[in-house]
Amino acid sequence: MGSEGLLRSPKLRQYLLETSVYPREPEILKELRAVTASHPMAIMETDADAGQMLSLLLRMINAKKTIEIGVFTGYSLILTALDIPKDGKIIAIDPDQEAYNIGLPFIKKAGVEHKINFINSKAHPVLDKLLQD
Repeated sequence: MGSEGLLRSPKLRQYLLETSVYPREPEILKELRAVTASHPMAIMETDADAGQMLSLLLRMINAKKTIEIGVFTGYSLILTALDIPKDGKIIAIDPDQEAYNIGLPFIKKAGVEHKINFINSKAHPVLDKLLQD
């Protein structure tokens, strides 16, 4: 197998995505991923397989409150909001309101807007304020 590792094979990675990851991906996230793909900074979006790992971890620790630093169009934000309880809360911090606005219709469509407190700012001052409070 060599030093490349198992998943460095593009064919194997694609097979795993198509047979295991994409079938488990919520439809709303598939839609957002498709829209985000044409964005010039699409590389910043959370990969679907990384999202599923995040989802597993959130459920394992029974997360109720989270902080998301760097929202972009909101893939992992929506995923997190879907995984936390109905009364869960997310503080989402990003200085790029325009990118967040791309994902906002998907957040609304997913019915998770009430869980999200989006703060249009760089993270450091917000985190300092949260520590003070």
